[in-house]
Amino acid sequence: MGRRLTILAHGDADGVCSAALVKAALRDQYSEIQVVFTHPVDLVKDFQQYARGDVYIVDVAIDEKAAQEVQKLFRAYGGRVVYIDHHPLSADLAGAEVIHEEGPSASELTYRKLGGLLPPSYSRVALYGAISDYMDYTEWVKSALEKWDKRIVYFEAGVLMQGLERARKDHDFKRAVVDHLAENRTPSSMERLMKLAEEQAGINEALVGWVERYVAKRGGVAFVVNPPGPLGLAANLARGLTDSPVGIAAEERGDIYVMSLRSVQVDLNQFLRDFARRYSVSGGGHKNAAGARIPKRLFDVFVEELSSYISRLRWGPAFSQ
Repeated sequence: MGRRLTILAHGDADGVCSAALVKAALRDQYSEIQVVFTHPVDLVKDFQQYARGDVYIVDVAIDEKAAQEVQKLFRAYGGRVVYIDHHPLSADLAGAEVIHEEGPSASELTYRKLGGLLPPSYSRVALYGAISDYMDYTEWVKSALEKWDKRIVYFEAGVLMQGLERARKDHDFKRAVVDHLAENRTPSSMERLMKLAEEQAGINEALVGWVERYVAKRGGVAFVVNPPGPLGLAANLARGLTDSPVGIAAEERGDIYVMSLRSVQVDLNQFLRDFARRYSVSGGGHKNAAGARIPKRLFDVFVEELSSYISRLRWGPAFSQ
């Protein structure tokens, strides 16, 4: 039996590009490569269910509640575990080879790790992921973009990001996108991806008017519930259209709110990790872009505490009224 590789990846553009780079760089070393899409809350479950052979985990944050279980899982695993990520990391992942840095995208970190095994033109795959994750300001990105016409790269990144958003949880299609990118083919050359991107662009435009109509605001927090479009975009629109420090978009799933948060100069990850520890919920991410899952009964408490947190950062009296 040949060598096996399992890639556990986040399902957004950064995760898809990271998975494509891993697959392209290592496919000659393995007879079987499987790609599984996961997220922080389900990482332990998916690792236990799908991990076979060597494992690369890309663009998946470690959930605060599951950190100890992840540590035990990695230490006990019999194969090689490589963890590549750019989210804040509070756990010591003994048993794994960790490539971690806040600032760059996971795609950039993956390319910097494995790019020596690839033709230089694969840098554009990493650029797609970096641009899609708003991580296009690093020195590596600036240098890599100089080798391309950046207008074309940004167009392709937009197609990829929008198309994957529209695909949502169609993991088979996302695996097809990984294969497409692993061949260093452009997103726009994938017919279905282009069609989905066009559909998503229309949804996004309609979302602007919806947020303008339904956004609510408490202190420095603007929020919408059940937006008819991407949560991340809705959170950003709620923040921007109300000139608020923080925007939240929440989606009802039974008794739970799944939330996306966006901010300017407010460390969301710090607030969310503290809130998650105190209320035994899931939450975390980057300083200015993060997510959480909380019981609906805690939503008012969440907004009140976040507004107070913003006020303590001295945003001014207008935000605490």
